[in-house]
Amino acid sequence: MTDWQRLEQVIKWTGLSTNAFAAGIGLKRSENLYQIKRGNNSISKNLAELITRKYPSVNRAWLLTGEGDMFAENEKREGIPYYKKDVLRLVCETAGCDADDYIRMPGFGECDFAAPVTGDAMAPEVPAGATVVLEQVDPLAPVLSGEIYVAVTSAFALLRYVKPDPKIRDALWLTAPAGAGSEPVRVLREHLIRLYLVKGIVIHKVL
Repeated sequence: MTDWQRLEQVIKWTGLSTNAFAAGIGLKRSENLYQIKRGNNSISKNLAELITRKYPSVNRAWLLTGEGDMFAENEKREGIPYYKKDVLRLVCETAGCDADDYIRMPGFGECDFAAPVTGDAMAPEVPAGATVVLEQVDPLAPVLSGEIYVAVTSAFALLRYVKPDPKIRDALWLTAPAGAGSEPVRVLREHLIRLYLVKGIVIHKVL
């Protein structure tokens, strides 16, 4: 397999577009991947590190050389990666970590991971103990006004409703439900490190 064929196989496995995959692993420009597709570049050690940091089950040696299997454990883990760590702590970590489990949710194949919510700032819609299923999106792309996102900057990570600021271009308002006691936060898109759309909310019943 060529470098691009290996890279394309990983991208298809994630269920992302090439541009979304590039943003998800931390590349500022997806053009770096298209240069590999054109045969102008190969998979560098740095790119392999970015990919395996985001997706630890992918075999780094296979990415670089084509030797061995695509997955480090010689098996494909099916489903959405699930982490037991609080979602806001998880998205702030720079180093990747292995998923605690994989969950199958039909219709959510494009999502990147699922994790629990320990705080109640978004209750009752997202109560403490619920699991959110997230899809990483481009911070500069249009948002779905009124939907719930996880916004990550160098100063904070928040689970909030998001809508464009009508007065300031390229600014977003992050708001909590009425009565939650949290003030709205305005953030410029250029300050967003990552942005995740909440595609699903699983509320666990207490028996």
